[in-house]
Amino acid sequence: MKKINLKKGLIKVLLISLITLLLVNSILTFLNGNIIVENNVLRERTELVKKSTSEIITDILHGADLGVRGYALTKNEKLIEPFTIVMHYKDSVFNKLKRQLEAEQYDTSDLEELRSSVNEYLALSNDMITMVRQDSVDKVIKILNEDRGYALWQKYKAFYEPLLTHEDTLNNEAQERYLTAVTNTRIIVIVLMLIGIPTLIYIMVRLSKDEKQLSRLLLKLDDQNRQYIFDSGTPLDVNDIDHVVENSIQNFQKANGFITNISTGNYSVEWEMLNDVNHSLNERNLAGNLIRMRDHLNQSKIDNERREWSASGLAELLALMQNQRNIKELGNIVVKYMVQYTKSNQACLFIEPVENDNTGKLELVSCYAWDKTRYINMTIGKHEGLVGQCWFEEEPILLAEVPQDYIQIASGLGNALPRCLYLAPIKSNDVIYGVLELASFNRFEQFEIDFINKACENIAACLFAVRITQKTDLLLSQYTDQIESLKSEIIALKERSEVL
Repeated sequence: MKKINLKKGLIKVLLISLITLLLVNSILTFLNGNIIVENNVLRERTELVKKSTSEIITDILHGADLGVRGYALTKNEKLIEPFTIVMHYKDSVFNKLKRQLEAEQYDTSDLEELRSSVNEYLALSNDMITMVRQDSVDKVIKILNEDRGYALWQKYKAFYEPLLTHEDTLNNEAQERYLTAVTNTRIIVIVLMLIGIPTLIYIMVRLSKDEKQLSRLLLKLDDQNRQYIFDSGTPLDVNDIDHVVENSIQNFQKANGFITNISTGNYSVEWEMLNDVNHSLNERNLAGNLIRMRDHLNQSKIDNERREWSASGLAELLALMQNQRNIKELGNIVVKYMVQYTKSNQACLFIEPVENDNTGKLELVSCYAWDKTRYINMTIGKHEGLVGQCWFEEEPILLAEVPQDYIQIASGLGNALPRCLYLAPIKSNDVIYGVLELASFNRFEQFEIDFINKACENIAACLFAVRITQKTDLLLSQYTDQIESLKSEIIALKERSEVL
């Protein structure tokens, strides 16, 4: 760990140094560029100053002399035109030069003195033109011989030479700044190369090692993700860090969403992308464990619902059968309730007649089909059909494939044949009282069969109680009839006695 920290610290120091040198080089390059721009601007400005200064001689003074001398010799008015032009733009030349010098913060007092001298000379030239027009050529020649323009040239020279020196100084200073900046930039570039190239090489080597290490970590992450969370069965590019990390995050999100759904009681939730192809790959990881937990919880929920359904159904059936004293009415209640509660299509209750015990026959006391109570007279003996077989063997019979001619109870739906048939003995304390037959379009599930069997035990207990009640009522009726008969006989004997 200490070695890793030292390497990281070295990389940071080298990068900071490299960034610092790059920053300094960028600043110097920027400043050097500004110096170049300023130098070019200054050179252009000094050239303009020199040009403007030269215009005083070349354009103003020479133009004025040319016009005056030509006119003095020929008196041709067209030759005065250069002088006229000079008079129109002389002020603009001086004003322009003054602005340029003020931009350089140069003293313009000498320029103003030169302007005054030039104006005096131009005024003299104008007088000379007037003299020529007045035929005073001798005066003009005399003035020309005085060569007053030379004196003006001396003043111009006194102004121009210091100005030229000043402009050259500005150019030299700018050039020196530029050369200094270029030298400093070269030094920084050399230092940058001496430090930057080894630094880049070291960083490249280090990055190559880190890349290999990262590839190993990503491969391990992908393997751990597949081993412990979820394996889609689809290979990933372990060099694509975003893809590998995103896949891991998605698996955690799937697990969180799956657990959240289960915690809210949603046992129909599925693990996304889990299918028959990759099911074997996810038997021992988190996805497989969550699926098993979901199935277990779902089955527990179903079992609880079925137990509650069975208990509730038995309680309701017992409540309906209470206080019943007639087997026929009891049978009608039982078959109707059993059909409706088990969502069957029809039910028949076969009971051994109360008054004919051990006759070897079962009587159809109640039938309910297609939401109606049916009244059918039928008796069945032992070994006769499935009902007789169930009665004889005292064991339930489940028939998943019903014969075409087995049930012929017409209904509003026609003679549709149920798919499943279940016959359960009505038995309590090893005493069988009859058989309950249920037919349905749907196959009876085990929890429904268990419910029917328990219901038959309760029905048997109620039948036993009703039969005891009916026998008791029959005995009471017979006893009452006997008493009434004895009373009649006693009264008859009394009457005969009185007659005698």
